Amino acid sequence: MKLRYIIGAFLLGLGLTLSCEREQPMTLSEIQVPQSIVSIDVAGGITQLQFTAQSDWSIDEASLGEWLTATPMSGGAGEAAVTFSAEATTSTRTAEVHINCGTKTQYITVIQFAQKAEPVILTVSEALAKIKAVDKGDGNSYYVDGEYYVNGIVCRIDEISTQYGNATFYLSENGKFEEGKWLEVYRAKWLENKAFSTGNEFSVGDEITIVGKLMSYKGNTPETVQGEAHVYKHSKSLISVNDFSFEKLPAIDTTFHMVVTASESPLLVTSDSPWLQLMSVTEDGAYVLHADENTKTAERTATISIQGPTALKSVSITQMGIPATGSSVSDIVAMSDDSQVQTLPSTVVVALTTKGAVLSDGVKAIYAYGEAAAALSVGDGVSMSAKKITYGGVPELTDITAVDVDSQNNPFQAPAAVDITDRAGEYAATEAEYIKLSGTLTVSGNYYNLTLDAFADGSKQGSIAAPVEALNASSYAGRKITVTGWFNGLGSSGKYINIIATKIEEYADNPKGTETNPFTASEARAWVLENLASGEVSSESYFVKGIISKFAVSREVEQTFTNCASFGNASFYITDDGTDSDNWFEAYQVYYLGNRKWVEGDPDVKPGDEVVICGPLTLYTPSSGEPVPETTGKGTAYIVSLNGKTE
Repeated sequence: MKLRYIIGAFLLGLGLTLSCEREQPMTLSEIQVPQSIVSIDVAGGITQLQFTAQSDWSIDEASLGEWLTATPMSGGAGEAAVTFSAEATTSTRTAEVHINCGTKTQYITVIQFAQKAEPVILTVSEALAKIKAVDKGDGNSYYVDGEYYVNGIVCRIDEISTQYGNATFYLSENGKFEEGKWLEVYRAKWLENKAFSTGNEFSVGDEITIVGKLMSYKGNTPETVQGEAHVYKHSKSLISVNDFSFEKLPAIDTTFHMVVTASESPLLVTSDSPWLQLMSVTEDGAYVLHADENTKTAERTATISIQGPTALKSVSITQMGIPATGSSVSDIVAMSDDSQVQTLPSTVVVALTTKGAVLSDGVKAIYAYGEAAAALSVGDGVSMSAKKITYGGVPELTDITAVDVDSQNNPFQAPAAVDITDRAGEYAATEAEYIKLSGTLTVSGNYYNLTLDAFADGSKQGSIAAPVEALNASSYAGRKITVTGWFNGLGSSGKYINIIATKIEEYADNPKGTETNPFTASEARAWVLENLASGEVSSESYFVKGIISKFAVSREVEQTFTNCASFGNASFYITDDGTDSDNWFEAYQVYYLGNRKWVEGDPDVKPGDEVVICGPLTLYTPSSGEPVPETTGKGTAYIVSLNGKTE
């Protein structure tokens, strides 16, 4: 019997060295001392050194430094005593005092220790709170003032680089990699701010305290500042797992052993994935694990947690996917550069330039550069063989060797375009995002550049990448326009924001249908009836605001979220004032707040609620009755706000 979760348990069983002697100090015949090191209290005070000299002696004043005083500074033969004195200090300091006697010099080390204050060490959650406090939520990076110590358990390691001498890893309080509960330690150094040299200095499950500066990276990642953190303390986990004989499990059914050694007991072993199960425990304490066959092309990873009374060890097991005849665009985007790839037949052309085409799998997009791609048509379903590279900071396909058109006129919905005009100065996405940018167009030969109001000096500009004739881009020369399309990287060291345009239009301040100026229900209805034929879908997403007047009814059942719980969506009508008027618009099969499926426990919507929805629009014509202006359904649209709340 296969277990959904693995559960098993078994019993398992300030020094300081100073060696700056020059001439064996206590064995000189000319001057004999009982010790070569004397100390003074950190609060200041005196200490005395007694010695015997065979002739006149004197102290080299320069050897005292500025902080140490000696009395007397000279004397004759016989028994002698020198008193050293110093003021209080906040840092440890030493002096090598030279006592000259005849032709010999006796070296005495005088040291004043300063006790080092123990640093205040934050938990991971306390560090995250400090980072959150400075983040303004606008997608920019923000820094926490000062330097902090943070303690946690390593829950994931991205890299320990011996080439660069740094490491990127994650800390959490319980050793689990849970969203919102980890801190990324980004490219930090090892103990004493030294370089990593072996690549195995620490492992998942170890306890680490880091010291460094904290930041919010573009509002997405709480992390340490690159080059401004290092490991302060490190404690190996009381639990260790032997290395596996594989790097990744094969996609087929696989049984393997996991050998655990622990210095405490009992141990509780759990897995977060049902495809990985515990079959048995051998007599020598090894766990026998089984991985089900992976029937998908994508790799998958399970995390095994080994919990003792005080220690926690996490181990990640990755299983390969089955070989595929093609890869999705999402998979290709994540591949390493120079990978030879083939797109799946379901890949659709969503935009064109005179030099290539944008391909999409409905989730992510990528630009294919080459004459073979430029010859395609929007809506074509294609299988393409090419090489994946990064160009201008974003993934791209090049060196196309084969293109097969499997289908034509495929429908697709572009996501809601993000207007980056106000943050053009720092915009630098790493993928082909769908964006808008407004500026005044200048046409010079094959170059179509946008001068942005905020950068009148031209230090930052937009650039329309090889626009196709259908866009009629030249006709907009000298006019302020808004360009909508796919981000195609930065050019000329970041000066140009390259866009593969799908639409060019006259600039309008806060146009209708956008997030800041949504359509009303009646405006959305009128727009659909005027601009879309039956079955046609808008090329982009729009925002629509209204008040729920009633729910749609199917088979005598109101299509509330509760009644459609198995689908996670709902269908209802909205009007401008909430009355059951003729100027309605249907929110058809929309997802809940946050663009996610409604789940039990979420409040349902009801007539009288004010909503803003976002998604592609379409005109549905039933076999009988009037045409229905609506969203495209099946979760392609979602509720942006409910009675003013977005969460």
